[in-house]
Parts: sequence; C-alpha cells; structure tokens
Amino acid sequence: MNYFYYRTSINELRWMNEGNEGGGGLTYNSLLYLNVIAYTPDCTISKLAEIVRITKPAVTIKVNELVRRGCVIKEQSATDRRVFYLHLSPSQEMVYGMYDRLGASTEQMLLTRYCAEDLELFSKMLRDVADYEPGEAQK
Repeated sequence: MNYFYYRTSINELRWMNEGNEGGGGLTYNSLLYLNVIAYTPDCTISKLAEIVRITKPAVTIKVNELVRRGCVIKEQSATDRRVFYLHLSPSQEMVYGMYDRLGASTEQMLLTRYCAEDLELFSKMLRDVADYEPGEAQK
C-alpha cells in the first residue's frame, strides 16, 4: 500500500509541477478540488462544501481562485438561476481525459494478466480502501 501511495504522489507532484495547461503551478489543495469537481455529478459550491466538510464561504474562495486560473467554469442553472454548476475548463477536461485513457489501458493490462475472480476481489478491495474513513467501525 505504501508503494502505491508513493507512486501516486510522484505522479501527482509531476503533474502539478509541469509547466503546461494541465497542472502547471497548481497546489496540491487545488488539484484535490479539481479531482472532486471532475467526478461529482452536478457539482455546486454547496455540494462541494458538504463533501469536503468545510464552510461554503471557504469553498467559494477556492472555487473563485480556480475560475480565475482558468481551471473551472461556473455554469448557471437553466431552471434555478441561484444555482451554479461547476465544471472543469476544456484544458482541464483534456488532461483528465488523458488520465481516464491511462486508467482504461491499465485496466486492459490487468485483464490480460489476471483471472476474473482475482480482478473482482481486487476491485472490491479498491472500493473498500476508497470508502474507508478512519474512525469508522471495523466491518
């Protein structure tokens, strides 16, 4: 597990420090916000504040910074003019598309090396790791 986190950290730091549209100069905090915005359906300031368990004003400050940097776009709801949905900018979507393709090719590699039962167990383990919250009762 430590090696996995080590390699993930290296990849994220490289992405953040590259001088391109994808991540150049982003802080780790900004990268985490972009990850949550990218994968949260109908993401709004309120929903983001609830997910990360901080105040709406604090999230608003961060989102406005990401908007100014050209990483995030706010889109006003057609049905409720008070609501703004958060989306990645086209340049960020392009970067996330690259990572999605990398994930798909990794999945294909795993399918050639492991049997279905092993991959099902591995998928369950990844879900357990992703859903684990420290302090929760052990199941």
